[in-house]
Amino acid sequence: MPFQVRCAPEPVTLPALSQPQVAYVHLAIVADSYRDLPLQLAIVADASRSMRIPIVDEDQFRELVRSSGAYEVLVDGVPVWQLGTPLASEMRARYPSPIDYTARALHSLIERLDQTDRLALIACASDAIVLAPSTPGDRRAELVAAIARLPALRLGETTNLAQGLQLALAQFVVTDEPAVRRIVLLTDGFTTDTTLCVAVAREAAARGITISTVGLGGAFEEELLTQLADLSGGRASFVHEASHIPTIIAAELESARQTSAQAVTMQMALPQTVTLRRITRLAPELSVLTPLSAEHGRRMTLPLGDLRRGEAVRLLCEFLVAPGPPGSQRRLARLRVSSGQHEQHHDLIAHYELQATNPPPAFLPIITRASIAHLHQRANLARQQGDYATAANLLRQLAARLRAAGETELAALALNEAITLEQTHQPSATGKELTYATRRLGEMGL
Repeated sequence: MPFQVRCAPEPVTLPALSQPQVAYVHLAIVADSYRDLPLQLAIVADASRSMRIPIVDEDQFRELVRSSGAYEVLVDGVPVWQLGTPLASEMRARYPSPIDYTARALHSLIERLDQTDRLALIACASDAIVLAPSTPGDRRAELVAAIARLPALRLGETTNLAQGLQLALAQFVVTDEPAVRRIVLLTDGFTTDTTLCVAVAREAAARGITISTVGLGGAFEEELLTQLADLSGGRASFVHEASHIPTIIAAELESARQTSAQAVTMQMALPQTVTLRRITRLAPELSVLTPLSAEHGRRMTLPLGDLRRGEAVRLLCEFLVAPGPPGSQRRLARLRVSSGQHEQHHDLIAHYELQATNPPPAFLPIITRASIAHLHQRANLARQQGDYATAANLLRQLAARLRAAGETELAALALNEAITLEQTHQPSATGKELTYATRRLGEMGL
């Protein structure tokens, strides 16, 4: 069995009250064995114009203006300086762009693929094209030629990530053979269709394909990229500088290579007397998860993605439970956790006792960490709806919660974001750092 399911406390004990109460359950799905699985990867690279802007310091910029001329334009929602004439090849080598760093990352990637691995390369801007399809065999020469085309592509002025994701999804063949199936999406700007992107992520999850996202710079849509990763069980990464793209892509390959349990999914069946209040992923990334619901909330499906050996997905499940007399018991949920042909079943049982304490004292740090994720989510939602006063108030609460948890630097980021929203009604440059740093709290253990 490539994974184990663990529950705490077990059994759950609840005080015998006359009104409904919240039952807290800490679940851990742990990968406990090694499996050497082939990889099926699809890279979706944003090839819009902003990705081709050379990265220069102030002195280098002045030199470029003198040699090529420049003027300011809006690209993918980002104000950038546009060169008057294209860069010569020797100048491009001196001043690489994000797409150049992406090409370097892909060259390193193909050198580390095995004979059983598959790699597809898709580029997208206004349009999307498959530069290299996913086919078996030694295809290094074909992939190298595809990467060479990437910096010179002209696919339009906007970014249609949904079309790129759809082309990537079409590269995965239906097979019973176990494999790590993963899409890696890299972008630095806004997309034209967020709703379709979400729909593609849900379809990917249903097919056992995870989507990992990489956001570059300061103008991409972090809410969308983190949502795509969470919906499919993938990872979400933030790259401050384009020169770090090769490191992030290499880490994604290493993560995929170490997978022991692929496309883990948890299904949850609830009795009529129990309602799922919320699920928070505590590790490996701290995030609020939204399961797919069916039968009026009686059945839930939650994609958890791939698990590396020794890694655990830790969840805090909160159930609203009907009252019960002392000495009675109630089933909270029936779980089915699966990965490929492997599955485990587990019943969560609650016992009503007169002297029980709810929540257990040992759970208070876990509940605090979950509340950090929920405060941040609520603040983001209020900001997206234009309710800046509420968003700022929630961010101040988040800052206080982070400070109490010893996360003073994150608390300062949250407070700064609250002040910025109050004054400008716009998120600050530190907003993305707050989002991704909050998620990284899950990597720090419990």
